[in-house]
Amino acid sequence: MSHPQWQITNGWIPGYDERPVSVQIADQRIGRIVAEPAAAEISVDLHGLAILPAFINGHDNLLATYLPFQGRNWPHPTWLSWDNEIKASSLFAERMLVSPEDLYQLGAYRNILSGSVFVVDHIPDFVRRPFEKELPARLLSDFGIAHSVSAYALNWGKGIRAEYEYAVEHGLPFILHIAEGFDRDSKQSLRQLDEMGALGENTVLVHGLSLSDHDLDRIAAAGAHLVWCPSSNRFIYNARPPIEKAFSRGINVCLGTDSAMAGGPGMLQSLKSAMEELPSLDPLDLLAMATVNASQAFRLKDRGSLGAGQWADLVIFNRRPTDNLKEFIQTLELEDLFLVVREGIPVYGDASLEKLFQALSVQTDRISVHRTEKLVQRGMLDLLRRIRMQAGKEIFFPFLPVG
Repeated sequence: MSHPQWQITNGWIPGYDERPVSVQIADQRIGRIVAEPAAAEISVDLHGLAILPAFINGHDNLLATYLPFQGRNWPHPTWLSWDNEIKASSLFAERMLVSPEDLYQLGAYRNILSGSVFVVDHIPDFVRRPFEKELPARLLSDFGIAHSVSAYALNWGKGIRAEYEYAVEHGLPFILHIAEGFDRDSKQSLRQLDEMGALGENTVLVHGLSLSDHDLDRIAAAGAHLVWCPSSNRFIYNARPPIEKAFSRGINVCLGTDSAMAGGPGMLQSLKSAMEELPSLDPLDLLAMATVNASQAFRLKDRGSLGAGQWADLVIFNRRPTDNLKEFIQTLELEDLFLVVREGIPVYGDASLEKLFQALSVQTDRISVHRTEKLVQRGMLDLLRRIRMQAGKEIFFPFLPVG
């Protein structure tokens, strides 16, 4: 299937000195980034709006895309405390009325409406793979997996050492939760992982709430990576991992959301929450955590940055040029996403871009996000109708404020 060439002109890229810039797209990839636009049959003039690589969501669970659940035992001492409470709740019973396929679709739309077109859905293959090819967002398709290192870990994968060796052999990430809580098991989990011989450059550690200084030294020495889910960590545990200490050791840190039920609305909120948690954080470093740092952690050589040959995964915000990037991030809202592009094809954007969607043969639904008219890849409205029928009631999802 051939894909038309097109371009985005007259934009600006945070951190780039040259302004304005144009991004040329051919065969779903970035062709060139230039100062002067070329002649093109399909062209979008941004009139000075901001261009970024689309966000990479470093941790999600699409099957748990539903209303957030905090529970009575808040703040929770471990993930098991929260998990036991949610599994016994009426909200979980309600979610179980909705088909897994529709929950996956809902999770994918939640991501693209927050600027993320690539998602790490940390769950065993047999759960994820039936749905991953039909989604408007791309999922990480292959990786080594474990749930965690604890006496109450879920039985994911073929065992920690076997999954780690599989990842190393095939040049893939090995992903697991670590130190997700404050009990003895959580605090010992990194040491135990290292003693198993499964801590290395392929290892991606999620959460890390109770990591010690010595744990961080081990992670840095091994060249492993850390995923921070700031909104969810605060929502469930009222805590954050020792991110500043991780930075000081040169550990590669990236951002994720965790599931919607675990209090992760989307990547846009993860960025804003991270800025609130660490106001001294350089805004460009924060944006890197949602893009290039994630591409390094998950071994995505052709995603996460704006450069020739990269997949054309883009997010464009309705923001004019500014040197105050901290304010740029703090004031972003869902309605400020002007255009989201996945692999050279628009999947979400302002209603004013209708001709672009038509020119690229993208069928759309017309929706309203906080009273701003938007277009989204067709399927969302039918999806919401199906969920309403399955749940037996109207549901307003805070991460999907559409009308």
